[in-house]
Amino acid sequence: MTKTLTIVSLALCCGLCACSSEDEKRAERLYTSAEQAFHEERYDYAISLLDSIESDCKKAIEWRKRGHTFSYEVQLAQQREELASADTMLLAVTKCINELVESGKFDYAKGEYDELGRFFVRGTEAEKNIGRNYVHATVNEYGIVQLISEYRGGSFINHTQLRFIGQDKSEMTTANVPLSNEGANYHFKHGGVCHETVTYVNDSALAYVDMHANDSRLKAVLVYADGTKSLAVQLTDADRNAIALTYQLSKMLAAQLQYKQRSKTAAGKIQFLQAKIAK
Repeated sequence: MTKTLTIVSLALCCGLCACSSEDEKRAERLYTSAEQAFHEERYDYAISLLDSIESDCKKAIEWRKRGHTFSYEVQLAQQREELASADTMLLAVTKCINELVESGKFDYAKGEYDELGRFFVRGTEAEKNIGRNYVHATVNEYGIVQLISEYRGGSFINHTQLRFIGQDKSEMTTANVPLSNEGANYHFKHGGVCHETVTYVNDSALAYVDMHANDSRLKAVLVYADGTKSLAVQLTDADRNAIALTYQLSKMLAAQLQYKQRSKTAAGKIQFLQAKIAK
């Protein structure tokens, strides 16, 4: 009986040693491949190989320790590359924004309903367009852009939408904005003239106007709340170009915000990884 137990124990030990040996060999192969991927700057692949050592080679204790440390080093290199990329793009887009803003085409002001100020093309503000129905746009520092329809007339039409119709017969309609007297949507009567202002935030119609900026026959139509009537609005070359230019600035400002966040995130990860490696 004792002899049988001894033989079984030896067999189990041999089996465990064999498993351990297989884990060691597999871990070494994975680690070598991870090193090669790292030198080729294929960081995601290198990290996945090191993760495999951790998950699939449980008995290769020393290789798992080495893989753990090396994974931090790979991630650090990856985040340094991400930081450099984000900062490069941030500088480029900031340069484009500054050139556009400083070109003299834009003004900047803080409105009654805005926590932030807004950029707008000179000459498009309501004070300089009294007496006409028109469409214009503004954008804040975060790239949030507003398309605004202004109506002036003898009676209220209660419009809640804008529809654009191109020379190619294509159409684009904004979201339907409920009638209200809150924030940037309001109507009032003054001196016998009815005023209506409706604001559409980050609406897809902006991209449509941008695409049709050179379409001299592009029409803008104010759609009444009940959907049964509409009123055509003159959309001048200056109006179209101003909306397109504001939309382009909004995309730059949004990109700038995105690159700032990417840079901040990468810098934070670098600090974290450096602290881990130093331990």
